[in-house]
Amino acid sequence: MRIVSYFSTKQEFKLPKVIIYSTIALCIVPFLLQMLGVDFGNALAPIVLSDAPLSVDQMFYQLAGGFTHALLEWTAFCAAIFVVLLSFCHYSITKDITTPVIGVALFCAGAMDAFHTLAATRLVSAVAANTDLIPFTWALSRVFNALIMIIGVGIFLRREQVKASKGMLFIVMTSLAFSAVGYLLIYLSATTEHLPQTQFPDALIRRPYDIVPLILFIIAGLFIYPMFLKKHPSIFAAALLLSALPEVAVEMHMAFGSKRLFDSDFNVAHVLKIIAYVIPLSGLVLDYILTYKRQEKHHELLIKAHDKLNIRTREMRKLNQKLSLSNSELEKFAYIASHDLQEPLRKIQAFGDRLNSNLDKNTNAKALDYISRMQKSSTRMRGLIDDLLLFSKLGYQEYTLKKTDLNAVVTQVQDDLQLLIADKKAKIEVKLLPQVLGESKKLYQVFLNLINNSLKFSQEGVLPVITISSEEAIQNNKAYWKISVQDNGIGFDLIYKNKIFEVFQRLHGRSQYEGTGIGLAICKKIIEKHNGSITVVSEPGKGSCFILWLEKMESEDVR
Repeated sequence: MRIVSYFSTKQEFKLPKVIIYSTIALCIVPFLLQMLGVDFGNALAPIVLSDAPLSVDQMFYQLAGGFTHALLEWTAFCAAIFVVLLSFCHYSITKDITTPVIGVALFCAGAMDAFHTLAATRLVSAVAANTDLIPFTWALSRVFNALIMIIGVGIFLRREQVKASKGMLFIVMTSLAFSAVGYLLIYLSATTEHLPQTQFPDALIRRPYDIVPLILFIIAGLFIYPMFLKKHPSIFAAALLLSALPEVAVEMHMAFGSKRLFDSDFNVAHVLKIIAYVIPLSGLVLDYILTYKRQEKHHELLIKAHDKLNIRTREMRKLNQKLSLSNSELEKFAYIASHDLQEPLRKIQAFGDRLNSNLDKNTNAKALDYISRMQKSSTRMRGLIDDLLLFSKLGYQEYTLKKTDLNAVVTQVQDDLQLLIADKKAKIEVKLLPQVLGESKKLYQVFLNLINNSLKFSQEGVLPVITISSEEAIQNNKAYWKISVQDNGIGFDLIYKNKIFEVFQRLHGRSQYEGTGIGLAICKKIIEKHNGSITVVSEPGKGSCFILWLEKMESEDVR
């Protein structure tokens, strides 16, 4: 179990036990069989002294070692090709650049092995003799394999991560660098006539050059690959770590066992090298399967969420229809009820006027007071009904928005409030206002209520000053006209900034200030029908500023 846990981190990234134990067995069993006398090598061909031509069988017998070597090397190279292809497929799905970079490193190592094979079989021209070329290019390819894998993995142990947007560029540049180094080594090996001796059959270390990749693979397996697995956990990373075992076994067979070409340790090492390529390939396949299962699961969850959303949408649509119908019925009811209340109120006022005119001055003072109160109450009731009628009409009336000059709207409001403005000795300053999409009559109602409120809630002993201005502003990524109506009135605490826009909500008693408490609610509904909003900023004793947010017209500068 400790061995299994060494090659994994999280549960989902564990390599199957069968792969781990099979790899360990494949590294150990050939050695044990050799100890028992099993020979995996190709027998040396007998030396033919006759001048007679060789038969086909004799020719194949003499080339059996070369055929076996070529077959094993090309199998390893094919595995490297599959690794790089699958790594790019994995990248296309996950956008994880670690797999293609390491896949390219493995492919370059495989390409070096392919050159080693082509040179040995003389399919590419090389200057040196095979007795030196094959063992030298083998040692060179193994050192290159170890170094390029350490570099490829080590790139991703840095703290700085490569940005996803630059992933493909990084992969291409790294691949070109690896390929350039590999090509340079191949070129030097093929064009050098005298290569150093790498085989010493009678020495303890029979291939000293293989000690270098042996040490490098041990370092990679003990330190570099585990760090990579910890930082970038995946099945592929765990497989990469496991591949260090056959790599070390390969070098052990070559450095301490192989005495000649195509002997038992030579062939075992080449088989184990194939295993070292196949293990990362298996990791990529398993990673690919895991990624596919994740996406399939996410797709299923997305379908379920979409179905739930559709059900919820249908439910919301039904509720909205019911709510719209209910609101429409309520608005119509309010309109009809308010309209029907007008007639009895008119009669109450008419009979009250007659009663008041028919009574002489000697009538009981209390009776006259009662009549006066009745008249005032009916008048206030009529004002409430009128405002309620206006408010209910706003809900179901269709708005036809067209180009409207706010300067003309405000001028008309000032003309209609001229007597009140003069009585209050108020100063109204109107700066240049824009043209907006709206209904002039409805916008007239808004400015009428706002200016009227500013005059009504002025401070005692202070002449009212009202400033109406505009500016361009952005709200929720949309362009708006921000229309401000600023006064120097009594103001109010901002904790009531939402309450004042509700129907029948008042901050002061009727004895202090007249009104029905519907005016600002009317303003809010009208502005919302214009696809805008209304807000307020205020402070007790320092006045209020009501702000209208109206969408700008897109086609022109509306100034």
